Amino acid sequence: MAKNVLLTEGNIRKQILAFSWPVFLSMIFSELYNITNSMIVGNYVSLKALSAVSACTWICNIFNYTFYGLGMGAGILVARYYGAGDKENLKRSLDTSVVFALAGGVALTVLSELFLPFLMKLCNIGPDLFEDALAYLRVYLLGNTAVLTSQMCFFILKSFGDTKHQFYYSVISSIVNIVLGLIFVRLMHLNVIGTAIATIISQFVTDYLALRLMFHYDGINFDIRNMDLSLKVVADICILGIPAGFQNMLIAISSVMVQSFINRFPNEVIAGIGVAEKVGNWAQLASVSISSATMSMVAQNMGAEKYDRVQESIRESAILSSFFTILSITVIMLMAPWLVSRFNDSPEVIYYGSRMIRFSNFGMFFASLSHIYNGANRGAGNVRIPMYIAIFSQCLCKYLFVWIGLKLFYDVHVLYLGTAFGFVMAGTLATLYFYKSGWTLEHQLRK
Repeated sequence: MAKNVLLTEGNIRKQILAFSWPVFLSMIFSELYNITNSMIVGNYVSLKALSAVSACTWICNIFNYTFYGLGMGAGILVARYYGAGDKENLKRSLDTSVVFALAGGVALTVLSELFLPFLMKLCNIGPDLFEDALAYLRVYLLGNTAVLTSQMCFFILKSFGDTKHQFYYSVISSIVNIVLGLIFVRLMHLNVIGTAIATIISQFVTDYLALRLMFHYDGINFDIRNMDLSLKVVADICILGIPAGFQNMLIAISSVMVQSFINRFPNEVIAGIGVAEKVGNWAQLASVSISSATMSMVAQNMGAEKYDRVQESIRESAILSSFFTILSITVIMLMAPWLVSRFNDSPEVIYYGSRMIRFSNFGMFFASLSHIYNGANRGAGNVRIPMYIAIFSQCLCKYLFVWIGLKLFYDVHVLYLGTAFGFVMAGTLATLYFYKSGWTLEHQLRK
């Protein structure tokens, strides 16, 4: 039987590292999982297929980011009751979260299929890529229920201090996705559809493992015959999770609109930038992993009213996140051409992808600051301000930078710098709010 971990006592730095490293490793495998489709079609189908998958990446992310927010809302709620020792509300929150994930996933799957034509039009996917992109998305989005369920389960486990099982299941899911993707594409010649089918199957494998664990987890004790469901818990999950989900969804929609500018360039540019965005995301893995620890530690210790631990947790998280992010940025920028070439060996794709990484990746340091300070605010229950900061910086500012920049200088470098500009604004505003806001002082997140 799996054991939970109390984050209200013990050495804070050791706890952050112990909490974060399994999340970091699981995110590495999650990123491998996410880039598998592009690598397989780029190496074994065609440059056109890689461009099609790259052109619709942000459409997939609209729903994935929404699920992330809802899962995070459930995790904050569970961590709060766990830290306070409120067993009755803890059980009610756990039962409702799992049922909500299954039912909500089905509803969002239907909505995704209905809105797909509109989203593809918004993304300005060209006629030569449209057929492959539509086929890929039609199949890929059928897995929405599985994605929401796994996000909900993983955030609940993290609220108990358990990050190892997410790592184990991410490894298994990545292996299944790679093996099935190669079988469906190389042996069965299903092209882009084959990678989408492999993704869905691997995601449902993750769900099976996560739910199986949840029903035998120490402190959870699910019983289908005695479920304690509550509409109030659904409302609380939405209050805590929808702002983050809505924020991420708007970021994805804004990125779809930026992608519409990218899709006006040649296929080599589309593929190169698409690959660079996937590779560049690796620079965020450390800060996102540590911010998960920050959010859970803040939520548990706020529930236990241990405010000194709250403040020290945030300071330690910011230091560790900054160090590992700078290290990641340096390694990725030095290895940029080799990393891009793993997706496709076209000299043009390697050139545009490497340039994108080197021009935009310095913004990841600022992104790491936004992850930590926004995570701290969310753990304390303030989910609105992080949403406003993200919408303003990574939606409005990024889009206007690209839109105005391309009117003044129709050059691919505007696209590179637009990504960095959004991250710089996000980190700067999140840091200023944390250290200058009366709210963070009042709620004892800082002295």
